[in-house]
Amino acid sequence: MSAIARALVSGHHQRLLRFLLWCGIFGAMLLVGYGFILWQVSSLMHQRQQEELQRTSAVHQNAIRTLRLLNDNVTGIPCSQQFRMQMLRVAFLPDGLNEFLYAPDGRVLCSTSQIAFNPPISLGQTDVVIPGPNHISWRIQRNLEPIGLSGAIGSIAQLGNYAVAIPPYAKKAQDLPWLKSELVAVSADKNWHLNGKRGLYAGFKDPQPQTWNARLSTLSSVSCDEYNLHCVASKADLFGWANSAITILASTVVLTALFAWILANNILSWLRNYWSFEARFLRCLNAETIAALYQPIIDLKSDKITAIEVLARWKDVDDTLVSPAKFIDIVAKSGRTAEFTQLIADRAFDELMREPLSDDVLEINFNVFACDFDCQRILKIFSKFLEHSDRFCLAIELIEFHEIDFDKAQATIEALSAHGVRTYIDDFGTGYSSIERVARLAVDGVKLDRSFAMSPPDSIMGRMLVQVIEMVKLSDRSIIVEGVETQARLELLRSTGMVEFVQGYGISPPVNIAAMRKLLADDNPIWKRKARAA
Repeated sequence: MSAIARALVSGHHQRLLRFLLWCGIFGAMLLVGYGFILWQVSSLMHQRQQEELQRTSAVHQNAIRTLRLLNDNVTGIPCSQQFRMQMLRVAFLPDGLNEFLYAPDGRVLCSTSQIAFNPPISLGQTDVVIPGPNHISWRIQRNLEPIGLSGAIGSIAQLGNYAVAIPPYAKKAQDLPWLKSELVAVSADKNWHLNGKRGLYAGFKDPQPQTWNARLSTLSSVSCDEYNLHCVASKADLFGWANSAITILASTVVLTALFAWILANNILSWLRNYWSFEARFLRCLNAETIAALYQPIIDLKSDKITAIEVLARWKDVDDTLVSPAKFIDIVAKSGRTAEFTQLIADRAFDELMREPLSDDVLEINFNVFACDFDCQRILKIFSKFLEHSDRFCLAIELIEFHEIDFDKAQATIEALSAHGVRTYIDDFGTGYSSIERVARLAVDGVKLDRSFAMSPPDSIMGRMLVQVIEMVKLSDRSIIVEGVETQARLELLRSTGMVEFVQGYGISPPVNIAAMRKLLADDNPIWKRKARAA
């Protein structure tokens, strides 16, 4: 069983458990909140990256479309007036691209803004070639001044003999104080900074070792377009985000702590109920948790063990044995009395049958609830014992409850007697016991309540002991005195000549089956030795 379950069972350290539970819930909620923040920031980063890449993709698509138009529709003599007018018609399209070049083999001969370049301007080697049917090539971050765009830095896309100058990419949205990004163009072995915070993408390509604090407080990601030509690298500072929303964040943490405290108290209350004695008893009542102890009953004439009372115990989840005083009312209230009695009867039978206990027939005494005092029910519960009448004599001790119906009880006693089952009134002298019951019911005997034998000799109960014995004896019933704890009390009972049987810690406490076998095999038990010494 876990330490928490043990603490709940014992009832100790409730404040510590509440605090630990609160810490666990609060920590878990903070982790969930941290995960939610990561998701929100990540979503925002992804959204901004996609917006930026959609813009570059649109430029890419427009470049392909216009270059194809130029290749298909410009039919004039290269660099002639008709040729340039045809190029200008394409330049006037509302796509933001208007600087077109006629550049066969990468050498610019003329453009929409200049009639002719003499000598021709070389565009240089291409940086990236996009494979596919369009076979568009790119020259990234080139100085556009030689083609007439003074002070401009941009990219040049070429398809066939025509090229288009693409101006620098301006950021669509300004970076947040805690969220930075960089737009780059990439090739297999190089990248070009286009806008944003320089160096972010390079940091992804060549990451440096980070502390745990840095890992937990930063969030980074990279997204690229479908052509893998443009990529956006983003990096969020979560501490910066928290600082920007400190008021809302602090209020959320306080409310979270309060909610965690309320939840911890509710969970602890539920756990206490779940692990309360009654709940775990009813939940765990089964054949594995029922244990049987045995207390001998001796015949004062022979000083031999002639009967054994079977006493039920329940094994708690921490393996401690619990006495019936703690759970007997729970059994009665739950309506599981017959089930409980069946469990203890089966447990006792299995243990008593492993080896012969005695050459003589032993009386085996069981307590039954008043609600189960029915002949057919008792015969069914104890059928195994009745099938071995050569070894056992079954005796039923009726716990006296005021709701017993005398006529029905008498009929049951007579029916049980016909099947060889003895009956005793248990705990006589307390509660609803009376000599009238002894006289009216045809029981085999009476078990005198332990309070008489255990009381000091000079007490009222102690002085009444002999008188009660005499009164019961007048009913011609056998008498078993429970609670005999001292040799003096044992000798007093022996001297009356009216008590046939005694039981109590002075003879033996309730013991397990192994110890019971030893008692039965002992020819010189402790009560005989004490009697001789007295």
